[in-house]
Amino acid sequence: MPDEPILREKAREAIQSGKLPARRSDRMFGGPGSGQRCAVCGKPLPREEVEIELEFNQRHGLDQYHLHHRCYAAWEFERTKGGAAHS
Repeated sequence: MPDEPILREKAREAIQSGKLPARRSDRMFGGPGSGQRCAVCGKPLPREEVEIELEFNQRHGLDQYHLHHRCYAAWEFERTKGGAAHS
């Protein structure tokens, strides 16, 4: 797993590119990895690791994102820093 500064850069890029929302999720779940790829680092989430699943209500339905717990922390830091966060 990359170092924190690298994860934060990846999270910042995901937010800026629109790959991940910059607002707080509508729902959040944690549990064993699902095998999906992490929305921040792109690596798989194996069953033996903790996965964070974020859900966002959208007009067209529901958007879901799967993240490693460290990638989630990096995303949360980047989306809330500098007062630029969307609650």
